[in-house]
Amino acid sequence: MAALPVELGALIEVVDDVRTYKDDDDPNDYRLGRIPSGTAGQFHSVVLLIPPRDGTQLAATCCAHMLRTFPNIRTVIMTGIAGGIPRPRQPHKHVRLGDIVVAHEGIVNYGSVRREDGTTSLRGPQGAGSISLQLVQAMNELRMAAGRGDRRWEHWLDPVRSPRAAEFPRPSEETDILYARGYPTAHPPRPESDTPANMPRVHYGVIGSSDTLMADEDLRDELASEFPSMYAVEMEGVGVAAGTSLIGKSWFMVRSVADYCERTGKNDSWHPYASYVAAAYVRALLGVAKPVRVSPAPQKASPLPLVDDTGQQALDAILRKVPADLDIEPVWQETLQSHANPGPQQVPNEPPHVPAEAFHSLASRNAGASGLSPAIVFLAYLAEVIRPTDTGLADRLDAWIADYTRDAGVDEALRARLRSGSGARPVAPGAGPALVIELAVDGINRRRFRVTSFIQEHAGPWRPRRLTVDDITEQQIEEAVSRHIDGAERTWAELRTKGQAGIEFVLPTSMINLPVQWYRTLRMDDPEPICVLYEVAVRSGERMRAHSVRRDWINRWERLEQQPFTGQVQWGTRYSFPQASVESWSHELSGNDRRVVVVLSAPPDDELGARELRAALKAGVPIILWDQRPRQAPADTKGNLEDLTENPSSLPAHLKVARVEAARREVAEPHHYGRSVALLWDDPTRLVDDGGGGRP
Repeated sequence: MAALPVELGALIEVVDDVRTYKDDDDPNDYRLGRIPSGTAGQFHSVVLLIPPRDGTQLAATCCAHMLRTFPNIRTVIMTGIAGGIPRPRQPHKHVRLGDIVVAHEGIVNYGSVRREDGTTSLRGPQGAGSISLQLVQAMNELRMAAGRGDRRWEHWLDPVRSPRAAEFPRPSEETDILYARGYPTAHPPRPESDTPANMPRVHYGVIGSSDTLMADEDLRDELASEFPSMYAVEMEGVGVAAGTSLIGKSWFMVRSVADYCERTGKNDSWHPYASYVAAAYVRALLGVAKPVRVSPAPQKASPLPLVDDTGQQALDAILRKVPADLDIEPVWQETLQSHANPGPQQVPNEPPHVPAEAFHSLASRNAGASGLSPAIVFLAYLAEVIRPTDTGLADRLDAWIADYTRDAGVDEALRARLRSGSGARPVAPGAGPALVIELAVDGINRRRFRVTSFIQEHAGPWRPRRLTVDDITEQQIEEAVSRHIDGAERTWAELRTKGQAGIEFVLPTSMINLPVQWYRTLRMDDPEPICVLYEVAVRSGERMRAHSVRRDWINRWERLEQQPFTGQVQWGTRYSFPQASVESWSHELSGNDRRVVVVLSAPPDDELGARELRAALKAGVPIILWDQRPRQAPADTKGNLEDLTENPSSLPAHLKVARVEAARREVAEPHHYGRSVALLWDDPTRLVDDGGGGRP
């Protein structure tokens, strides 16, 4: 992919057997060709494309069309010109016009910033995990060969050896003028190991990308200071890099410097040569890369675009008005959580940071049974996030959504998905700070236990990281729990984390009735029950790793979040008259997905309680309550449990109140129900694993 006609023209010169191609269902115009590979007699098949105009939004749109029309494409290479970031005081890092920049370390979206506690900061390099490893290896081969004096791309730049180079002549060195505050300034001497004066150097690092044309010395120099390995900036890469990685493709970027990102000396005189230099390096790069082998695939991987070209252009115009510093990650996460059946595509490790990228990624996913695409749900949630600060923009987006859903016949489906009857509900703020403590029995020595903790450092999307691991005896569990809590509080204090924190215990079924909520932790050297300080719940370790129940588990959890609440509570067999068998009770539970809360007849240490617990876990029930006392008659606690389950979404907070009351009245009321009620609160979107957390 290139962005300008001159860049496409340069690519055509280095690609063999070029021919045009047009798909009636695709607005893009293509050229097809081939380039010799690193295996003698074999070629790379290539597709050439330029969008109608520059910018990350349209680049992402055109890339989405291309990857649907050509599903066998493995890697998208962005090439062409860029603005250079000079460093005249660092000769070994100084770029000149015509130099080559290879973004093998990733892309910095300098138009996307994070504002926190009164400070503004750029996000770090993105997309490095999706860079083509095959082309990184080829790049390393070129670097090693260059170290021996074999700079293969120079063959294409020498008019004597390559007649095509004459069509893209190198401007004279006198035109390579570096300005500082409007005045010409001298280039530093070329390093002794540098390439000849009439050939480009190659710089390896990161490239900056944004929708804004860079002609700002101050911003350029700020980027140079913050990112020492950034050598150039451009306007399409972040859209292509994020868009390709979200659907399992890789990317690579090669650019050549055509100006210095400042207004005084900015002109087009170096554009043709820089375009050709970048194309020549791509030709050399593919010339050492092995050919890609892919399995046969249908001509169209999925239906072509979700909206027609006119509708897409109208949407792009709206999305370009979304503030660059808006963090869309919570909107993305909310969309994924509400779309229970996303299809075979993988959830990306790194959510997109630009609305257009998120839209195109979700547009490639399967729609639900109603025909509603998650991309449209994303736009509806986005409109509500925008509304408090820009009502006009939110109204424009809502109007576009209304036109689309009416024409597509999914307006009722969208209203049902948004759960509010007429529009999107506000996006949930995500998880608050939390500590997840997992207890596991040693696989060899059954008297030993492993305690692993995971910390959610801030409120926001669920991204826990592993904090501490202990190998202990049963007698040391409470002490280890206190130590892990102290470590979490130390981390939260260092990060100045705000908000109510929760503690979740991931337990095997054999330990799930432990009174972990009454374990004590030190608070200024005084022991305090953790349930007085935190909302405490337990979770099932076995179910967290059982994929067979994940879909039912997610479906029931989503019903819990619906307002008004339409779910149901299923009471254990002892609460029914006549008392039902566990088998019939289990079948009733599995067959009714409105049952989101179960109250066990007995604690899981009891055979009846254990059978009911297993049935509830298998059915995907996310909330399970029981009285931990082994001989407590159901009638003694049913009234209090009915009060707790009246509003299940607030159950953890209400149970904490009951536990605080039980602790306060320990002497006067030793059998207070708050002391003995256990809560399994199991959110399927808040998973952890031994590698440090997150969704598997």
